[in-house]
Amino acid sequence: MGDHRPTGRPGLCGRRVDRGVTRIGVFTGTRAEYGLLRPVLEALDSSNRLESRLIVGGTHLSPAHGRTVSDIEADGRQIDATVPVPLAGDDGASVATDMAATLAGVARAYAALALDAVMVLGDRTEVLAAACAAVPLRLPILHLEGGHRTAGAIDDSIRHAVTKLAALHFTAAEPYRQRILQMGEAPERVFTVGSTGVDTLMALGRAAPADVEALDGLDLSKGFVLATFHPETLGEDTPEDQITAFLDGLRSVSDRPILMTQPNADAGAGAIRAALSAFAAERSGQVRLVESLGARGYAAALTACDVVVGNSSSGVIEAPAAGVPSVNVGRRQDGRLKPASVIDCALEPGAIRTALSKALTPAFGAAARALPPMFGDGTAGRRIVDILERTDLTGLARKPFVDFR
Repeated sequence: MGDHRPTGRPGLCGRRVDRGVTRIGVFTGTRAEYGLLRPVLEALDSSNRLESRLIVGGTHLSPAHGRTVSDIEADGRQIDATVPVPLAGDDGASVATDMAATLAGVARAYAALALDAVMVLGDRTEVLAAACAAVPLRLPILHLEGGHRTAGAIDDSIRHAVTKLAALHFTAAEPYRQRILQMGEAPERVFTVGSTGVDTLMALGRAAPADVEALDGLDLSKGFVLATFHPETLGEDTPEDQITAFLDGLRSVSDRPILMTQPNADAGAGAIRAALSAFAAERSGQVRLVESLGARGYAAALTACDVVVGNSSSGVIEAPAAGVPSVNVGRRQDGRLKPASVIDCALEPGAIRTALSKALTPAFGAAARALPPMFGDGTAGRRIVDILERTDLTGLARKPFVDFR
């Protein structure tokens, strides 16, 4: 790990106030989030005024979830602090326990690393914990991907809570900026920059099915389907019922391989993981189930597939940017902006079959490829760093509230 000893004159909670370089702690807790943070980290690498300190926690450190910290190590990126958490279960009490462990561990890392600000992305429970840890240390929080709505998951409340803790906001689209302004945030602190997920896709370009290593040995002459399903944490159905309906709909795909990834460590994920494993074993000649493809591997699979199906945010943000049709199942992503290449359908087998049939037609695929981008032009990471380079972060933790008129 990196050297945590602060140098120079310590300021509040160990921060150096005379070094001339702004030190930003960047927290990551999951595979997907790290992939979205990578363009910002790369832009920070080239800055003369800013430097990053990477703090890794959550499922990154869990062998049961693929130990995706190895993706970070493979990038050659220095990890400055690690924050292990129990991850002992997927019930609500276990998730809350993991949040508490994250908050305590991240707070110690912030103090040891002598930070000037903290960057977090998104809406997961560990992100809220990482943001809360910064508040008593008076570290300004820089929040990426706020302003979305996802009515089918507790992520919605978490995201808005982080917004109210954050000092600066970087959104994927102008309607999301407007939503943050509606929450009383100052206009000069909220920036529309696009999605960093689009940065990664545009940098990598389009892959071919044969480039996806997880599909080695399968017949790819008709392409393949990429599927991801997470628990609807505010859904009325049990996780078991949710995944049963999803897989029953997916059984209609019989003419091409299906590449599936395991879900995030959300409440109820255990039942979904078990059902996916059983489905993959049942259809071992057609279905490949992986714990994690890694950020670049997932981006390659997304650009190479014929359709994305499930309830991941990548189906409504990254897939359209890649010109790939997507079938958004259920209510987990209700409220997000969705381009015309996204087909919404109920979490019912018949609805899923109908939507997949439409998405796999040549006409719909051509229309998806022709759509203009909705979430930026591939320069979000650079734009974020440009804004930070010309912003004085001193005192930003003191926030105004702008009354709605």
